[in-house]
Parts: sequence; C-alpha cells; structure tokens
Amino acid sequence: MHACKLCGRMVSVVLRSNRASLPRFNVVLNSTSRKTSVRYYNSTAYTSSESVTESGTKQKKTSINPEEVKKFNALASKWWDTKGELKGLHSMNRLRVPLIRDTLMKQHRVSRKSRPLEGLRILDVGCGGGILSVPLAKLGAQVTGLDASEEAVKAATAHMAHDPSLKDTLTFTHGTVEDLVASEVRDYYDALVASEVIEHVDALDDFVGSSCDLVKPGGSLFFTTINRTNQSYYLAVIAAEYIVGVVPRGTHNWNKFVSPEELKDELRANNCHPRLIHGMFYNPFMNHWSWTGSTEMNYALHAIKDASEADLKND
Repeated sequence: MHACKLCGRMVSVVLRSNRASLPRFNVVLNSTSRKTSVRYYNSTAYTSSESVTESGTKQKKTSINPEEVKKFNALASKWWDTKGELKGLHSMNRLRVPLIRDTLMKQHRVSRKSRPLEGLRILDVGCGGGILSVPLAKLGAQVTGLDASEEAVKAATAHMAHDPSLKDTLTFTHGTVEDLVASEVRDYYDALVASEVIEHVDALDDFVGSSCDLVKPGGSLFFTTINRTNQSYYLAVIAAEYIVGVVPRGTHNWNKFVSPEELKDELRANNCHPRLIHGMFYNPFMNHWSWTGSTEMNYALHAIKDASEADLKND
C-alpha cells in the first residue's frame, strides 16, 4: 500500500476512535519553534537547557531527562524480543545499517565486502540494548554503545556475552555525551550515531553540540528521528502508542520531536554540514521500513564535521 494511503487510513482510525481514551496533550500542532523556556507534555514541564543560579550565573543542564531514563530502564527485558514492543527498532536495521555502512565505505574509500568498517571507531549514543551496536560491530567497526539507562547497558552487555566474536569490537558504557566531553581523556570517533534518540532529550543544542565535539574533524554523524508535524502527532503518538500499540504508551513527547531544519541548524552551528536526508516510512502492520521522499514523519540525516586546519591542529 502506498505510504500516503496507509497514513490516511490510520488517521481515519484515530478520528473515529473513542476520544475519551486518548491522552490530553498540551500541544500546539502548528508550533514550529523549540526556543521556548518551558515545554509541556501531559502537564509535565521540561525546562530549557540553561538555568540561572542565585548569583545570576548561567549553568548548563544535562540533556537527559530522568523521566525518560525511567522509561527505558523499564524496557530492560524487552530489548531483544524481536516480536515485542521494540520490534520496529529491529526492523529499522534494514535501513539504518546499510545507510551507515555504505556512507562510511564511500567516505573512507573502502571496497572490501568482508568487515568493511574495520579500523573505524563508532559511538552509538542512546544504544539501548545494543540493537544497532551489534550489527555495526559485526561489520568490523570498533563500537562503543553509550546509554543513560544503566538497565539498558546491563541488558546490552548480557546479550553481547552470548556472542564471543564481539568481545574485542564492542563495549557498552553507562553515561551521556556530556559525560564523555567532560572526561579528562576524551576519545574522538570516526562516526557518531544517534538513532531514535534526539526526540527524547531535553536540550537539543547541548546534545548536538556535545555529539559534534566527540567526532573527529572530517568524521560523520548519523541521526534518525521523528519530525514535529501534525501527521507525526496523530501517527507516531496517538495511533502508534494508544491505538495500534506498536510502542509502549508514553514513549514519545510530540513537543520534543525535531524538524529537519532545526537539526540542520544545530549541526551547522557546530561546524557540521548536512550531506543527505532521507524520509523513512514504517508500516506497523507488516513491521516494515522503507525509504520515502517525504520527511513528514521519520527521517535519517547524515552530516560531516568540518575538517578545518584549526580542528586538525586540536585533534
């Protein structure tokens, strides 16, 4: 079925459903700006990335929201259930793994088919149970999975233990990108992946800035996320969580969805240049992802960090 037709049918289901069973979201569907000081979702306030102390000094906050971490801690036993609530993330690998592999092979002029990412260091931010980290490591990359959920990291580590071939190429760490940037010995990566992550952070500017800081000059950043549109409100939140049930209720906060232009602006502000963007479409009835020309719902973005002389001297 054509993507637009399926979307239309799902929206019709939403509109015909019992509205009393739907959550009361404090959202403005035509909102286009994330520059407000407070964002609301189900009467919960999410503060901006900066606070002011009693002395008047601005103090940066972590981009991680504790309530989001709790959500993913609760999923610890479900990460590797390929037919469960997270099956959509497993099937998404059919798109995102080839995208990352082929882009890096072209960028680094690799032609070998066996372990084509060997020699490259990749940071998988918000790795969860390692659903994306594992296939990237099997392609030969040295992968570090990073997550703010300690329970997710435990689940990922436990799963990895069943495959001895991953012992030397894959590690999992509990923490945030801000933690890595602040560490005394900072590692720099050939590529950073943040797949289905930025729609869960509080401070987009801090998160993107720290992510860019962790990538080598000339390195790549890959994002997949959900656009903030009327369509994504009805399909990614109402339909997906409360009607079809393809993801757990309360997983997403529509106000925190990020438009392609917002993400591009944040990347450019950190000397990273968007190179490609692809729309993504998910058919929940077939558990199938496909590329599409529209970015109204999900999209993938690849950017490259500026390899300026100043950056190279500091590398």
